Amino acid sequence: MPTLLYIADINFFNSPGTADKDFWCARPHHLRDVDVSLWRNLTQPKDACSILDVDYSTITNLHNLIDYTKSAGLSANYTQCLEFEFSKENGEGKTLVEEFGLVCKHRELLSVVEMCFLAGAAIGSVLSGYISDRYGRKHTLLSFAFVQTVFGTILAFSTSLAMYMGLRVIIGFASMTVAVVSFVLVVELVSGKWRTIIGILNILPVAATYVLSSGIAYYIRDWRTLQLTISLPWFVFLSMWYCVPESPRWLLARGKLQQLYSVVERAARMNGITLPANYQKSLEAVAPLVSKAPSSIEDAVNERSLKTTESAIKGNPLTVVFGRTYWRTTCLTLISWLSLIIIYFGLTLHLSNFGGDIYMNTAVAGTIEAISICLSIFVVLKFGIKRNLVTYMLIPGVCCLATNLVPKGEEYLIYVIALAMIAKCVIGASNAIIPIFTAMQYPTIVRNFGVGIGNLGAGVALVLVPYMWLLEHIEPLLPMTIMGICGLIGSVALIMMKDIEQ
Repeated sequence: MPTLLYIADINFFNSPGTADKDFWCARPHHLRDVDVSLWRNLTQPKDACSILDVDYSTITNLHNLIDYTKSAGLSANYTQCLEFEFSKENGEGKTLVEEFGLVCKHRELLSVVEMCFLAGAAIGSVLSGYISDRYGRKHTLLSFAFVQTVFGTILAFSTSLAMYMGLRVIIGFASMTVAVVSFVLVVELVSGKWRTIIGILNILPVAATYVLSSGIAYYIRDWRTLQLTISLPWFVFLSMWYCVPESPRWLLARGKLQQLYSVVERAARMNGITLPANYQKSLEAVAPLVSKAPSSIEDAVNERSLKTTESAIKGNPLTVVFGRTYWRTTCLTLISWLSLIIIYFGLTLHLSNFGGDIYMNTAVAGTIEAISICLSIFVVLKFGIKRNLVTYMLIPGVCCLATNLVPKGEEYLIYVIALAMIAKCVIGASNAIIPIFTAMQYPTIVRNFGVGIGNLGAGVALVLVPYMWLLEHIEPLLPMTIMGICGLIGSVALIMMKDIEQ
């Protein structure tokens, strides 16, 4: 959840009342007593980005200002504002936009600022798999949780936009690493149907975070205070270092038998189970490689072939996931994740684009998404992962395309929001299912790397999302059309993937 707060709060750093906060050219210090409305009418009749080009140091009072602006008339020259004031209607706290003046000619930097976090996440999505496959799930998870918390705290004391952007790249890298590795760890701790259940429930905090973050951001309008609020409390979670177990599957694949025995015995004690007397010999027989023919679906998923596993251990995992056995799966995985994340974060990070109250929209969307994630467990267990994943990709695509058919006007806004909410919540369920589906496609020794490859597609999508929404300035229908097409393409890619359950 700490990781997800960094993602969710992008909404509130860059949206009402942040990016859309009313602003105007700043009054000189000696004219701060002049009424704001009068100041704007007299000096900025064109827009909030340009001001009457005069030497304001020679204007000593309101009467001088009125006389000068009247004499200037229509022949007056205007210049770009250098400093701005912002409305305090929504509270006294400074927003990110206000702090660094991201308005007018600098407004486009908002997309760059947003991209910094997402670019770091894109890099983390790829490298996290390699790091955790090499050094273990536990140490990678908690090390980057520490990095995320420390740099998240430092971020609140940023003194420049460049410093802020640099720190956001690091936090994005750490956050995505934590998200990917935590999923793989919990999936490798269980087996059978619980792998599906736990894998989906692992995404439930995403929806809960949207509800939590909307409440926090509603009451805390200062971005520095908000940043500290989502960072400092999580130092206590670092104490879990001694409680979190290492993945037994990773330990087995690496031949670390003594550590594996400790984890297995600890799990047995916690569950009140008596281990067989010869359990250690059974584990020794399959470590470090599984050489026998698979006796179940799970065995087939975990260790598809001895040759593949040996290659992963001895060589570059890239040669495995893009090798003869898995190249088709990997390419389709990239397309599926790319399509899904463009829709998911395209809707999640830009709920304000649909109108309405951003805090209420986020809370409602998070609540409905949480319900849809929980319901998807029962649906998946009954009808299978692949079939539902295809459906959950297709419905959001159709909804996004349908929003373009809704007539323009305030009276129809509710229909646009409703379609966006349906798409958001259904794609949220898809976002919960696709990691477990991806994990099933690869053997243990490269599973995290395989999921990381999927997250590479997600990372590319994360970088593209901010710029995709800039296209609405060219054609308002383009962003939703792109997301709709992505839903259709993603559905086709998933149909072409192997159904591991079969």
